[in-house]
Amino acid sequence: MLYSPPCAGFPVDKGKLAGVEFAFLDPLQARQELLQCVQLCRQRMGPTRLSKVIKTLQLHRYRLLLVAREQETVVGFKLGFAERPKIFHSWLGAVAEAWEGRGVARRLMELQHQHLFEQGFTRVRTGTRNRFRRMLILNLKCGFDLVGIKQRSNGEAHLQLEKRLTRNLEPAPESPSP
Repeated sequence: MLYSPPCAGFPVDKGKLAGVEFAFLDPLQARQELLQCVQLCRQRMGPTRLSKVIKTLQLHRYRLLLVAREQETVVGFKLGFAERPKIFHSWLGAVAEAWEGRGVARRLMELQHQHLFEQGFTRVRTGTRNRFRRMLILNLKCGFDLVGIKQRSNGEAHLQLEKRLTRNLEPAPESPSP
């Protein structure tokens, strides 16, 4: 049985994800997908520079891009890197507005955590801003704890979250079939 982190209250309806392919990639080798992810970041979160993303990724030996694609179009992603031995920083992620509410973000998180656990990581860290409520709620429902708050230069609070990765043999709840 695969690792499946508990994400109460956000059941994934497999029918809503029909036609979506999930793929693990090295972001520095998958430049076309990385460019689509940066464009999605700009649409959903504001200014994001591809050059800064690449520069940050080049500083880390272990980096991981997980994309959700419909045909050749990235509809969601999670991007991160090993911050320290056994600690992964889930740095950037977004889901296209047309795909919001279908379980893409939750499935990306489940797959990322399963993969990280299998690679020997024991913790995953992430950060979000209070204005991204759906992401904050998903993180909390999926077992993240609030471990700190950093003040950004613009005065906005940046919430620091962390989750210990453990094997969970209970499958996450599914939506009932119609």
